[in-house]
Amino acid sequence: MTTTTTRTGGRSARVTAAVHDAVVGLLAEGEPSALTIPQVAARAGVNPTSVYRRWGDVPTLLADTAAWRFGTTTTLPDTGDLRGDLVVWGERLLQELGRPDQLALLRAAVAVGPATGPAQDSACTACFRWRSEHADAIVAAAQARGEAAPTASEVIDHLVAPLHFRVLFGLPAAGTDVVQRLVAHLLAASSGHGTRSAVAEAESSPVG
Repeated sequence: MTTTTTRTGGRSARVTAAVHDAVVGLLAEGEPSALTIPQVAARAGVNPTSVYRRWGDVPTLLADTAAWRFGTTTTLPDTGDLRGDLVVWGERLLQELGRPDQLALLRAAVAVGPATGPAQDSACTACFRWRSEHADAIVAAAQARGEAAPTASEVIDHLVAPLHFRVLFGLPAAGTDVVQRLVAHLLAASSGHGTRSAVAEAESSPVG
């Protein structure tokens, strides 16, 4: 199911933004398992009853926060070239995941259980739904330019998943070189030429 985030104006929008900010701030300061709705309400300056009425429980609140945060923080590149788009997008993902608040939200999304509210994804699903939609858009743009392109699922498997794995498990920080290598392997594998020479050629090509 798809998380539905209602964009409303006025006081409702301000309360929602304050609650989302409170969730992210508290997660950056402590363990996800310690997060409670009264804590969030106190940080946001709202009545706990309002938070319970709107979100119901912590997993549902995390899912809504994840859908809001991960859907708006990464812009899609337009370099005019698939490889360039993938490298720039990968670098932007690394920058996003390098922020303590974003990393705390991602770790919480993995740690908590499924949401119980109506028509709600889990927080983890909400995070990666946006990754999938962004991958779809990059692939579609490449195909519209007449480029051969991997599937969005291949982009997730060969680029997005390894970057998230490194961050979640505390591996040495990745940089542009890691992103370029992952993109090179992705494009070589999707073209059916997953050989050393194909990967070397892709790695040596300039980023658009």
